Amino acid sequence: MLSIRRVLVALCLVAYAWWATTRQPFSATATIAGVAAGLVAVGIGLRHRRPRPTIRMRTGIAIWLALIAALAIWEVAAFEQHPRSQHPTLSSMTNTALTPEPVRAAAFIGWLALGTALAAL
Repeated sequence: MLSIRRVLVALCLVAYAWWATTRQPFSATATIAGVAAGLVAVGIGLRHRRPRPTIRMRTGIAIWLALIAALAIWEVAAFEQHPRSQHPTLSSMTNTALTPEPVRAAAFIGWLALGTALAAL
């Protein structure tokens, strides 16, 4: 059974994510909201560090890094090509996908969870 504390933390996280994602994009408030949440997520991850990665974990990390590098290369290549409608960047596609506020808030929570998990490695 879920404890009351966990439910309250989850509700606060959802409320903060909703608030943070409704800030004016690229404003000081939005930047501070994102950076502050990211620092808290990394801090939580560092408190729950796991033992040193095994060879299997390192292989998985290498695969993920290769995938991220490939996506970054795609982003740069698409950015250099025109027109944008025929060569969309990852950021333009995610902006479209994350237009509804509930989806944007859920993605923000996912981003925090990923940051926490990476910091715990």
